[in-house]
Amino acid sequence: MQKILPSLVLTLVCAVVCGLLAAANAVTKDKIAQAEAQKVQDSLTAVFGDGRTYTETSSPNEDITAVYESNDGVLIFDITVSGYNKDGIRALIGIAQDGTVENLGIVSISETAGLGTKINDKAFLSGYIGAADAAEGPDAITGATYSSNGLRHAVELALDAYQTMKEAA
Repeated sequence: MQKILPSLVLTLVCAVVCGLLAAANAVTKDKIAQAEAQKVQDSLTAVFGDGRTYTETSSPNEDITAVYESNDGVLIFDITVSGYNKDGIRALIGIAQDGTVENLGIVSISETAGLGTKINDKAFLSGYIGAADAAEGPDAITGATYSSNGLRHAVELALDAYQTMKEAA
């Protein structure tokens, strides 16, 4: 009996802790989802301006987290790509009806501070505006090649997905 008692106590402690974790998850999951949805809406407004409404639509491929269509026909792609860090760049990239980049912004970035984070500078981001091909964008930032290439890859994904969606329509 003395050999079984520690195992029973440990099993009971694990069951109680698992129950508490499940209860905490049930209480907080809706709040977390709502906060994430609000973060995306705030980012859409910050990058693409007030006065627009955004409707989530289906994503054409698994590389794109979500696609939003604005009331004026701009498709906005929520894309997470790797730069120097795996999945270190989350960007919103808006493609206008003429197939060019209307605007883009970084939602979150976990690249090297002072180097990779330079891709979030307005001067760098504005180099993609009006581009119909990611190669038309700005040159890589010295010392932040991985981060620069990661953002370029995100723009390529958005432009390709836009073409796929346009052809399917």
